[in-house]
Amino acid sequence: MKKIFLLGIMLTLSCVLNATVYTFVTNEGTFKLNKELNTLSFRGTTYKIIEDGKYDSESNYIVCESNNIIKLIIFDFPNDNIIEHDYVETFEWKDVALYDKAKLVAGLYRNIDTYIHNNNLKGDKAVMFRKYAGIMIGGIQDGTITMNNNGSFTDSTGKLSSDGTFDKTWTGKKKNTLNNILNLVADYIIDYLPQMPILDSCWQQVGKPYLILKVNKLE
Repeated sequence: MKKIFLLGIMLTLSCVLNATVYTFVTNEGTFKLNKELNTLSFRGTTYKIIEDGKYDSESNYIVCESNNIIKLIIFDFPNDNIIEHDYVETFEWKDVALYDKAKLVAGLYRNIDTYIHNNNLKGDKAVMFRKYAGIMIGGIQDGTITMNNNGSFTDSTGKLSSDGTFDKTWTGKKKNTLNNILNLVADYIIDYLPQMPILDSCWQQVGKPYLILKVNKLE
């Protein structure tokens, strides 16, 4: 009987509801859905609903936002569950993997000096590496830098570019050029990326699903 009631609610969520509020009592608190105000409240925060619809044939979803925090809430009615997801801004190593952009940027900034030390970069080379590492990491943060799967990168601002090839003298020694500094920075980033956890998408589940214990309809 409970599943039949929940499935009945599912069919109405994407439509205009006659009821003012639905409350979903779970094992971890209450979710309050107000379609008239277009809000979803839980854990002491009221979120504005910015999108909703069918998640699959038997479940619905809501995307909601409060103070730049974005949530994906899935109403998994066949299993009597509500599943909460956080939005994570991602960085893509093109055709390779997705990563948490904020954690990647923080880690790259934090490990610049370690890379300089481990690769014996000294003097002007160390200064230039630190400068352009900061510029490229800032580009990752701003979304202007794209790392390609062949080790090269592109910069949508047009200020930086590299094809992944080092400039060398006829004896094979690397030259002290800006192109080579940029290639070193690209190598630093690509060396660091495999240390990062890989993400499947921009939505990361928060804890375990909430078990729906009871549903109330308030006119």
